[in-house]
Amino acid sequence: MKKIKIGLIGESPHDTKAIKNLLNQSLKEKVSFFEMVKNVRGSNLDDRRTKHFLRKNFELKQPDLVIFIRDLDALENDAKLLKQRKRYFSEFNSVVDKKGIYLLNIFEIEALILSDIESFNKYYKIDVNFTSNPMEQEEPKEFLRSNSKYKESDCPDLFKYLNINEIKNNCSYFNLFLDKFYTQIS
Repeated sequence: MKKIKIGLIGESPHDTKAIKNLLNQSLKEKVSFFEMVKNVRGSNLDDRRTKHFLRKNFELKQPDLVIFIRDLDALENDAKLLKQRKRYFSEFNSVVDKKGIYLLNIFEIEALILSDIESFNKYYKIDVNFTSNPMEQEEPKEFLRSNSKYKESDCPDLFKYLNINEIKNNCSYFNLFLDKFYTQIS
């Protein structure tokens, strides 16, 4: 059986590897992930050169699907930033012949970690209490850092241990993303 080729583009290699490891938990036999553009971080994703490299790699590697991973860096009611990120996706999705889907992390990717705080606690052997809506936590990265030895560089390994169903149940934007993702690869 031929694997579905999925390109990943994100604000950091830690983010793309983390999402790859999370999605691979149940799909390893069905999909193959790879980075579309390397060594591009944060707002450099908006650069014209990035768009050029993305197009070249898209033509070269011919993925079946491209996942764009971005942080909103705000709560979901920030209309100005939301509009900006949607414009980015629309613009860059055209570069990959509209084969993209968007994973927009509300505030940051760390909201996904807050969605499965039990696995986070097991990973670090600690007991952080978090019962709020992860999408309403401003600066979730800082919250995790202040309550543990969390580092962004831990994300790729940590995400291997997060429970994707727990995240789906506790984080509505991730649930919507998964619905679109599974539809695309079915």
